[in-house]
Amino acid sequence: MEAAVLYNVPHEIPWKVYIPLYFYFTGLSAGSFILSTLSTVFGMKRFKPMALPAAIISFVLLLLAPACLILDLHQPTRFWHTLVPEYFNNTSALSYGSWLLTLYPIANFVYIYFIFVKNDKVTKILGTITVPLAIFVHAYTGFAFALVRARAWWHSALMPGYFLTSALLSGIALLLVVAMIMDRYRKERLEPELFTSLRLMMIGILLTDLFWNGSFWLTLLVSNADGHASIIYALHEKLYVWGELVSGMLVPLAILVLPQTRNDRVWLCLASLLIIGGVFLMRYSVVFIGFDIPLS
Repeated sequence: MEAAVLYNVPHEIPWKVYIPLYFYFTGLSAGSFILSTLSTVFGMKRFKPMALPAAIISFVLLLLAPACLILDLHQPTRFWHTLVPEYFNNTSALSYGSWLLTLYPIANFVYIYFIFVKNDKVTKILGTITVPLAIFVHAYTGFAFALVRARAWWHSALMPGYFLTSALLSGIALLLVVAMIMDRYRKERLEPELFTSLRLMMIGILLTDLFWNGSFWLTLLVSNADGHASIIYALHEKLYVWGELVSGMLVPLAILVLPQTRNDRVWLCLASLLIIGGVFLMRYSVVFIGFDIPLS
C-alpha cells in the first residue's frame, strides 16, 4: 500500500511581521504609482488631479518598505552589502530586488519633481521609464516565493501575477479613499467618472484575484501530497478564509456591484478600506501559512 507521510521539524520562523509589511508597502507603492501614470503617460485626463498625490504617496510608501527589510535583519547595519556588486547573485530574485528598491525611488522622486514643475514632456518620458520599475519591484517578490521548491504553498507560477494584481488593487483602493478626501476639501470637485472608473477597476481586479485563488487551489489539490495538505490546512485558517477571502474580497466585491451600495460614497469608502486590509492579510497569510505547513 502506498502512503504519504508528512512531518515537520520545528524551527523558529526566520521572518517576522516586517516581511509581510514590506510586501504590503511595495505593493501599495507600485499600485499608486501606476495610477499616477494613467494621466501623465497614458493620457487619461480624468485621472490628472490624482497624478501628483498618487506619486507622492507611492514615494513615501517606498521609503517605508526597505526600512521594514532593514529592521528584520539580525545585523541591520550590513544592509548595504546587498548593493555591493561583489555580492550580486545573478540567479537570485532578491539580489535584483535590492537594486530595484534603489533605482525605483530615485526615478520616482525625479518624476514627482517634473510633475510639480508641470513639465509634461519630461514627466511622460520619466513615467514611461519608471512604470516597468514599479511593476518589477513588486513582481520580483512573487518570484522570490515561487522559486522556493520546499514550500508547496509558495512554489507556484501564479505567485508573481497574484502579487502584482493585488498590489494594483490595494493602490486603487487607497487612491479612492484619498480622492474622496480631496473631493471634500478642494474647491474644484473631481469628476464623477473618476470614481466610477476606480470602482470598475477594483471590480475587474477582484475578479482576477478570485480567479488566481481558484487556480491556486485546483493546482495544489491535484499536485502531490504536499500541495493537497497545504490547501486543506489553509482552508482551515480563519485569518485566510474570513480575513483575506471573505472580508477582503467577497464583501467588497458585493458592495461594488450591488445597485444599492455601488454609488454611495460611504459604502465605496468601506469597500476600499476592506480591500486595503484584505491585501495586507494576503501578504501575511502567504508568508506565515507557508511556514506553518509541514515539510515532506
